Amino acid sequence: MNRLPRKKKILFGCITSCLSAFVALLALEFFVRVTRPSMDLYGLTGRIAGVNPMSEWAVADAFCAYRTKPGQYSEDKTVNSQGFLSTPEISLEKPEGTVRIVFLGGSSTAGTGRNLADTDTWPWQTVKMIRGQVRHRIDFINAAVGGYSSFESFGRLWSRVRHFAPDIVVVYHGWNEMYYFNKADNIVSWRTLQDGSWSIAQTSKPIAVYSPRWIDPLVRRSQALTRIRIRLSRPQSGEVGSPSDAPLNTDFNHDGLPIWRTNLKLIREACDVLGARLFVAKQATLIVPDLPDDERKRCRYDYHGFDHDAHVRAFLEIYRIIDEEILGNSIIDVTPLSGRPECFFDHIHPTPDGCLEIAKIVSDSLVTYIRELENGQQVNPPDEGKPRR
Repeated sequence: MNRLPRKKKILFGCITSCLSAFVALLALEFFVRVTRPSMDLYGLTGRIAGVNPMSEWAVADAFCAYRTKPGQYSEDKTVNSQGFLSTPEISLEKPEGTVRIVFLGGSSTAGTGRNLADTDTWPWQTVKMIRGQVRHRIDFINAAVGGYSSFESFGRLWSRVRHFAPDIVVVYHGWNEMYYFNKADNIVSWRTLQDGSWSIAQTSKPIAVYSPRWIDPLVRRSQALTRIRIRLSRPQSGEVGSPSDAPLNTDFNHDGLPIWRTNLKLIREACDVLGARLFVAKQATLIVPDLPDDERKRCRYDYHGFDHDAHVRAFLEIYRIIDEEILGNSIIDVTPLSGRPECFFDHIHPTPDGCLEIAKIVSDSLVTYIRELENGQQVNPPDEGKPRR
């Protein structure tokens, strides 16, 4: 070996290194295929329809389309044994002297647009703030799930949450209502496939969990390289969905507004039946009229199919219906946070700092109500002359 010319030594070393790397890769590939479930890179990057990413954390539910599986949701995020995200273990029977708060919403409330640790979510922070200001014992349920609209929240409230005897229900919806705004003319097929079914396992169209990359065709056939590629990539922020390059509409389907109104009324009436006090928060968003162009790039207007200005109008209409259907002292206005980039990862999902700001606003309203309960006062009497449609 020492007698070989220097060039041949280098060549021999390169060949030996390549063979060693190839053997190691083959061993790794064999290990991954034997011990890990198969991953389709094209399915994960939205090139083809594949396994529904929800199948890892959700199960089908007859009343609210799907719900979270008990267990570990992510590194710092859990689902308790009752199936509630970022919620401590809670008994079905409410302990005496306890005020129980339920939060309804989508990923902004669940803390799953960008996965937030349990303690960073705004419901958790809200309850933490309340506990230092009232005498009653406070527990809570975060009944929000990513992707939920008021359709699913009403179903979950009436089918499951009601059995936990909530005293206060806080609703935080807005963005997810706009998904069905474009489907308002065919609302009976909401969250179903063409054959009328709905599947957790498969998707009916491509869903991009990760952005496509030029290297994908080269590594797709290898399970080991696919996992390395995914490990080195960040999932798309916010929701995941079908990629679309279609031109955005300049308006939304206004037939979706009566659906939102009806869902809100159903939640309101359900709370009346259950004896729970309803609070409805006006959802904060990055989407405001004069949002700079560089900030607009963070907003996924294509998920709803209509442009920035249409989204601004849609939010205003959602807020208007809240004003018309909910008593003024039961409305929590979180919109002072709207348009503040430091409060959002994207168009709607709050950062930890944003969650803290939301919690301050929400806790103020709830503390006032709970203190009135503790003092035996008439609690927030209805606004005189307020229409109840």
